[in-house]
Amino acid sequence: MAEYTFFPRNQVLYVRWHGHMTSDELVRAAQVGLRLNQQWQPLGLFHDTRGGSGEWGEASAWIEYEWMPKIKAKCPNLRGIAFLLAADRPWPYSNTQLLMRFDQQFESKVFYSLLPAWRWLDQCTRQLAVPQ
Repeated sequence: MAEYTFFPRNQVLYVRWHGHMTSDELVRAAQVGLRLNQQWQPLGLFHDTRGGSGEWGEASAWIEYEWMPKIKAKCPNLRGIAFLLAADRPWPYSNTQLLMRFDQQFESKVFYSLLPAWRWLDQCTRQLAVPQ
């Protein structure tokens, strides 16, 4: 399951993943995320995966060939994507491969601690954020 929170001040869409997710569930959550990204036009995406689990290899092609082009087209001001992983849990190889695809298409970075992830994302988005 994915929960979405939009932070208007720094224009970041925070996605908190929790529970065991299959590839099909990941695709469904990503489709919802596409609509929310189009609506809010965030400058940054923050994927907090610490509470989630699952192997998403079957969704890799859809993410790479459907989601990535759509997010680029619908959110042209997207500046950074942060992924927060649990430091005490192994990450499935197929999920690591998926993260590498993000790295090829976007400014993205993997973190194991919350504060450095927010700081990095803030640096990515600060110059374009609308003052509140």
